[in-house]
Amino acid sequence: MAIREVDFLSHNGRDQIQGWIYEPVRPTRAIVQIVHGLGEHSRRYLHMITRFLDAGFVVAADDHAGHGRTAVVSGVWGDTGPDGATAVVEDEATLADLVRELHPDLPWTVFGHSWGSMIGRALAATHGENLRALALCGVASQIHGMENEATRASLSARIAAGEGEARDDGTFVGAMFDGFTSRYDHVNGPTDWIAVDPDVVRDHSNDPFNNFTAPMSLRFIQDFLGLYDQVTAHEFYPGVPTELPILLISGDGDPVANFGEGTYHVANQLALSGHRDLRTRVWPGYRHEIHNDPAIRDEVEDEIVAFVEKQLG
Repeated sequence: MAIREVDFLSHNGRDQIQGWIYEPVRPTRAIVQIVHGLGEHSRRYLHMITRFLDAGFVVAADDHAGHGRTAVVSGVWGDTGPDGATAVVEDEATLADLVRELHPDLPWTVFGHSWGSMIGRALAATHGENLRALALCGVASQIHGMENEATRASLSARIAAGEGEARDDGTFVGAMFDGFTSRYDHVNGPTDWIAVDPDVVRDHSNDPFNNFTAPMSLRFIQDFLGLYDQVTAHEFYPGVPTELPILLISGDGDPVANFGEGTYHVANQLALSGHRDLRTRVWPGYRHEIHNDPAIRDEVEDEIVAFVEKQLG
């Protein structure tokens, strides 16, 4: 395996995005770009990256503005800068350009998890002309806490009052994640929705590059909600190329995907807008990070590899 470290100026004009391009020792067959989720970083996907390399896939991944190594370099956590909803999508487009310049003959697939599933959908709608396939995991949809009008009105009022760069004291994030552990019989902590395996939950909490508890800026929360609104609106789906193969996967214990129902909802909306090359799979009994849960992660990775390989002809 060869690893190329790359960095580039974010679309926000502030951050130097930190990224990595992993290249297999065997003949290359495809590019898979991994788009990580909220409050985490791309090197939490090393198990998946190794599986992709074994399949002959070049892997590109970065840490978004306000996250992971990018935040360590900038010193700014939990904030994506001005117009952050656009910045995170355009940053992924920049990374795609970098890896496709290195491997111009390889088909390009995007894998997006959670927030990354939102970014991936927006990327497909704005830069989908070069995209061979799209895989969405922990598909963000039908999250009732994000649709609370009173909370949104309060957030908008504070930003209108010039408090966009102020940090949330937990009020708005708490409202967004309301009810996330409500269906579990045994709850040991507020992030139990991450995975069934307690070691995965513990690792998620302890990882210093995750910094999931770093207070988010109010403007970032507003941009996060804005991107969510964009990619879950009925009128969004026809903007995704109808010929694009799309894989949607989640666990039925995942509140980000409305306990599986949101994943099927997105698939149904895509089907209604003319998309026919769709595959949806929901793992019963598992939660948000199905790709990290040791009991099923190999199976999840096999599903994604098979989906990419299907596009190779």
